[in-house]
Amino acid sequence: MIMTDKLIICVAPSGSFMGKDVNPNIPIQPNEIAEEVYHAWNEGASIAHIHARDKNGMATTDPEVYREIGFEIRKKGCDIVLQYSTSPGREFRSKVEEGLRAIEASPEMISVDIGVHVNMHKGAEKLFLWTRSFVERVLQEAYEKDIKPELEIFNPGGMEEVNVYIEKGLLKKPYWIGFVLNMQRTQQSAVRYTPKNLMHYVDLLPPDSMFTTMGIAESELPAVIQSILLGGHARVGFEDNIMYRKGVLAESNAQLVARVALIAKELGRNPASPDEARDLLGISKLPK
Repeated sequence: MIMTDKLIICVAPSGSFMGKDVNPNIPIQPNEIAEEVYHAWNEGASIAHIHARDKNGMATTDPEVYREIGFEIRKKGCDIVLQYSTSPGREFRSKVEEGLRAIEASPEMISVDIGVHVNMHKGAEKLFLWTRSFVERVLQEAYEKDIKPELEIFNPGGMEEVNVYIEKGLLKKPYWIGFVLNMQRTQQSAVRYTPKNLMHYVDLLPPDSMFTTMGIAESELPAVIQSILLGGHARVGFEDNIMYRKGVLAESNAQLVARVALIAKELGRNPASPDEARDLLGISKLPK
């Protein structure tokens, strides 16, 4: 595992399904997302994990919407690393192949879910066939276009898949791996957050890899603090957690980023700038 003094903080401002009914501060449209990302960047975020929504607030993989979000962010003079989700959302009509459309918008990074998923939402179940052959197809396209993938791991079996992709030469060093914890309420076979579970994941990391951690709901803060202490990195934001503390809605994504940045500094790890994050991850810098 590669250890760094700098901490990469990713902000995930909205996700693909929660709306303003659960927290009125969740950004939905491109200008709202850009505003949230801009403020989070000012507080120390170096990566923005973006989901796109259509005009009705439904998840979309339309590359034009992604381009609009990216344009609105850059228009603010914000050089944050843009990571687009290749998830098609949780609607029953969606197919995993639709996620490939996000790559057409030429992001610097993409997130890639590892393993076949069964998502549960409002009493319904949805099967996502992130099969090995499909993930290989996504990774091959990302490799050819020099887009950095984040491999999102939901259970220990996902780490075996990572080893397969490394052996097949589909990933460039350093490998960037995201541990998703505490999603068991809405995803079958997902692993809850416990300190031992995160430590076990770290033990499974291949050489030349770096990791980030996202804890869903009430596990967000303890999971990312442990990640920082173990030499990993952190993701926070409304996609993962809409609360600041029990019974108190978060006011903004920036509020969640600022808290983690402050804690990290006290622990001796200063937040990385976007260009420092690019250097650490092997991503080309933005043209001047």
